[in-house]
Amino acid sequence: MTLPILIAGGGVIGLTTAYALARAGAAVAVIDSGAPAATAAAAGMLAPSFERALHAGAALEIFARESLALWRALAPEIEADAGMSVDFRTDGILSVAFEGEKGAFPEDMRGGTPLSRAQAQAIEPALSGDIASAWFAEGDGQIDPRALLSALPAALSRHGGRLVRGRRVAALKTVRGAVSGVTLTDGAHLSARAVIVATGAAADAIGPLPPGAVFPVKGEALALVRGAGAPARVIRTRSAYLCPKADGRVVVGATEIPRDRSLTADADRIAALKRGAARAVPALAGAAERERWAGLRPATADGLPVIGAAPAGPAGLFYALGHYRNGVLLAPATAAALTRLILDGAGASALAAFSAERFIPEARA
Repeated sequence: MTLPILIAGGGVIGLTTAYALARAGAAVAVIDSGAPAATAAAAGMLAPSFERALHAGAALEIFARESLALWRALAPEIEADAGMSVDFRTDGILSVAFEGEKGAFPEDMRGGTPLSRAQAQAIEPALSGDIASAWFAEGDGQIDPRALLSALPAALSRHGGRLVRGRRVAALKTVRGAVSGVTLTDGAHLSARAVIVATGAAADAIGPLPPGAVFPVKGEALALVRGAGAPARVIRTRSAYLCPKADGRVVVGATEIPRDRSLTADADRIAALKRGAARAVPALAGAAERERWAGLRPATADGLPVIGAAPAGPAGLFYALGHYRNGVLLAPATAAALTRLILDGAGASALAAFSAERFIPEARA
């Protein structure tokens, strides 16, 4: 019997990769520790046009746009297999600037259209009359990460994949320089022909990746009740972004606090996000708060994810880490690339910019 592929980490990266592998005919199991996943704290924006981090190099911008294109087919497939909606939309994203601010962030954007205040309000009537300008990315959109985390296990099961909850990978097992499985924290041993580390900001716990190569950036957010006058699509400003969801929430985020591993939401920072939301959409000024939360984004110093085979071995060890603010966006492309690499041995050159080799001192010399 062919040994399975084990994935450590049950967030969107791990589950989407497992789903892709299972659909390609591989035996695959996800080991989910139950620790809070960055996915559950995310807003779910699919916004390659607006993220400065995605323009750090041509490779990442291309990867991001390819991944958004993959979502258009993948989201309906997940919904069909799971029998539930993931609230996938590509109705565009608006970025707005107020009087006295420098434009609508043109230095951050690719492929969008500059708009006047009147044009922006024609697209999104909920917008404040105080905006000075806007930028509209017609093809960008969003998905609901919480719905996705509910749907992916069901979709994975439909194709024979397994999700093992409440257990944590403690160490790799190797034989003659190749992965042979993992040891769990409860002492259990699981055999595998390959292991993918997709543990987000907890990456240091498994494998030979140098400590600190992936580090946490805390983000705080809240959800307001989506009532009359709420926006219909994603709106971004300098102080907040607003993501309306089909379940009646408007997700408002998000702060950035590097290397903070706490999961408490600071009252003052949440209040600032509320003010930012109300400035963009006045109807939200009196909206009731449904919840607030914090999560840990897995970041890298150069802003690039870590995807591909472990350059120092052992053979059969792969990384899917460091996606920072864009794990949901980049999940389909990451899953497709690792599926090709693991099952067919193809596509390694396309992942060269994301290799963990850049963290190995002798490789950089």
